[in-house]
Amino acid sequence: MIPISQTESMSETDKAKLSLLEKLFRAPEEAFDLYLREPLLGRKELVRLHLALWILAPISKFVGNLFRIIIEWIFYDEITSSFFSGLVGSFLVYPLVLFVVFQLDVLRVFYRRIDRTKGESYPAANILTIAFLPFSSSSLFWILPSPLHAGLIVVSLLFSYYLSFVGMRRVSGVESKEFLIFSLTSAVYLLSLFLIFTFAYNIFRTLLN
Repeated sequence: MIPISQTESMSETDKAKLSLLEKLFRAPEEAFDLYLREPLLGRKELVRLHLALWILAPISKFVGNLFRIIIEWIFYDEITSSFFSGLVGSFLVYPLVLFVVFQLDVLRVFYRRIDRTKGESYPAANILTIAFLPFSSSSLFWILPSPLHAGLIVVSLLFSYYLSFVGMRRVSGVESKEFLIFSLTSAVYLLSLFLIFTFAYNIFRTLLN
């Protein structure tokens, strides 16, 4: 619980983002309902929320390294840990995953054809961006020793994947079969991007040689 004095000092946007995070863990469907009716929760604010969460990863990793160094200094003859061990990895993993999520969020909106003559419209944006907020929140787990932190991060990734289904079902009425089709389409899309990147990289490397 956050003290009343602190919540009163927050802006309305910060309160909306905090409420969104709380509902994602407590009542996910309500979180997506909140997003649809809250104009303050635009794409810019969602991206800022992700950035604020994943920037905690290198901080948590540094604190975890500090704890390990202290323990090794007290109980062991030699200190093998480093203050900066794993900082780069913890810093890069979240923006890379979120870049993929942002791409798939765009794909989710446009991968199906719509017929405007029948009154059809594109689904709401940023659903996957919201669903992966718990994954960004896993940045705090970097303070824990390996492989415990890795296991919890994987769990948070799977939970965010589940929330993607919850969000698409809540907002667009997507059923499990259609969600599976979207998942397979996403996999093919990412694989195609990877192959294009690999092909371009090999051509570039060949030209340099």
